[in-house]
Amino acid sequence: MNEQLFNIILLTIPVIEAVITGILIPYIKTKTSAARMDEIGKWVTKAVQAAELLFDTPKSGDEKREYVTNFIDKMFNSKKEVITKDQIRILLEASQTQISNVTEGQ
Repeated sequence: MNEQLFNIILLTIPVIEAVITGILIPYIKTKTSAARMDEIGKWVTKAVQAAELLFDTPKSGDEKREYVTNFIDKMFNSKKEVITKDQIRILLEASQTQISNVTEGQ
């Protein structure tokens, strides 16, 4: 009886490993990256607000974009690339749209 139980346990170990590798690890990575993107999005919004205060001259949009892009790039990509400059620009544009919608609604 003990030998049969041992064989059953030996057979279930690869199945459990396959489930962990195929389902659990990708699920955890997805949740982690989603949380990371939320955090980056919040920082982009803060950086946009800071750029609005720092560059208050007319037609300084390029300077503002450059400031936010460099700030986020340095903050999150100092050790390894977490977010690309294109992704930063997309978040920047979304944040600017969201901020302008809020200020227009006031």
